[in-house]
Amino acid sequence: MSAMSDFKYDPPVTVKAGQIQFVEACHPPLIAGAYKVTMSQAIKESKEALVPWNSDPYASELVFWVDAPRFSLNPTDIHSVYPPSNQIGGFDNALPHVVFTRRTLPWERALDGMPPRLGQPFAPWIGLLLVQEEELLIGANGRTTNHKREVKSLPLISSDQDSLLLATAKNTLVPDLGQHGYGAGSNPDTKLRAQRWEKEKWRYEKGETSEQREESCLAVDLPGELFKAIAPRLDDLPYLAHARQIDTGDKEVQALNDKGWFSLVICNRVPKANKDHRVFVVSLEGHQDRLHEKWTPASGEEVRLAVLASWSFKCAGANDFKACMKELKIDSLHLPFEPFDDKSSAAKDIVNAGYARGYTAFNHAMRHGEKTVSWYRGPLVPLNYDKPQQIQHPVSCADELLRYDPTSGLFDVSYAAAWQLGRLLALQNHGFALALNRTRKALRTEAERQMRIAEIKDLTGGKDFIEDDLMDQVANSLGDKLSKAMGVPKS
Repeated sequence: MSAMSDFKYDPPVTVKAGQIQFVEACHPPLIAGAYKVTMSQAIKESKEALVPWNSDPYASELVFWVDAPRFSLNPTDIHSVYPPSNQIGGFDNALPHVVFTRRTLPWERALDGMPPRLGQPFAPWIGLLLVQEEELLIGANGRTTNHKREVKSLPLISSDQDSLLLATAKNTLVPDLGQHGYGAGSNPDTKLRAQRWEKEKWRYEKGETSEQREESCLAVDLPGELFKAIAPRLDDLPYLAHARQIDTGDKEVQALNDKGWFSLVICNRVPKANKDHRVFVVSLEGHQDRLHEKWTPASGEEVRLAVLASWSFKCAGANDFKACMKELKIDSLHLPFEPFDDKSSAAKDIVNAGYARGYTAFNHAMRHGEKTVSWYRGPLVPLNYDKPQQIQHPVSCADELLRYDPTSGLFDVSYAAAWQLGRLLALQNHGFALALNRTRKALRTEAERQMRIAEIKDLTGGKDFIEDDLMDQVANSLGDKLSKAMGVPKS
């Protein structure tokens, strides 16, 4: 494989608060594949000499592989999806998209498996397919059936069973990675793909370990006509992926992506109102010939795709503020309660008074095993707090914020829950956790130093060992020598 594009981009480390930076494509230095480095050395008597000393120049070569995801993704590679998974909302005016935590992921492989040309961009190998749930009931003949197409687990390659790269059914079109050989034609691309496959097929057929030989992936078979109708065209792919850098000052960055670099792949299809949808994140590698407008599938043909991820959502209602407010049910925003006497000690009045103030009763398991019921009120419930503000003291644990009502015998866990929630959110932030760890180490080191000084003082009778020892040294003959050398007269 030849070298990658000489496209150079030197991004800033951070962007300013409130800003976002878009990058058309973020190519890695080397895409996935095999590379060979060759070096030779010829020794001459001088630069002008025509004949080297060694008739056979010293030569050496190194073959190495650059790996990248191909048939599956690590769950941590996906930062978020939109529309959210298993959600219902007015998403009919939004393009579904997926956000990856690695900015180079959509370009770490070539769509056609060919070496990218120097200085020229190339299309991403990941695509999004938006399918309505009812479209998954379409059979190979174009008729609606009772059998829904689902994602299934298949081995990567197998000669005796159905697999992703070798299908048992003749009408199933699998990704063309060169596994079918050189072919009868003289297409140089087909020959090169076959040559590459000959070099790497052992990784999938005869893996070094049993786990590699049994490697599998998720796949889905779509009717050829449906695939052509919903799949992006080859010329559109570069516009459906980009990288971006955002300010992460007030955001949860997750993992170690604190510089705000992400990559996005966008779908080319808009959801339809009042329909159930499913989004497939698929690998389009090997399907480059089927992404042209001129490609037409034969009757009954199906396209097999490697599924990297998938999620479902339902598009219901309009997506505007007025429609959302009309759907809002005011009566459901509070718990039902009856009129009560606020000064009464009756159980019914106490419960209704709690409901009126926005409290909810929850089962509460105490640390010692006892079980009770405690009051809880969320942070967004409005409340008229007319008591004067008190001085807030440091809290070491959530139990210190439990409030007990002796008249009812119930706890109020609202502040304790808020403290625990804030603690968990803080520890989830990678930067805060590192700063907290550094502070703890510094405090522990200082505490140990103070303890050592106290021990030394106990051993020396309460004197500062270092200072007293230095003064004693100055006062003895060493001090006289220093005074003499500096020309200080004796008193």
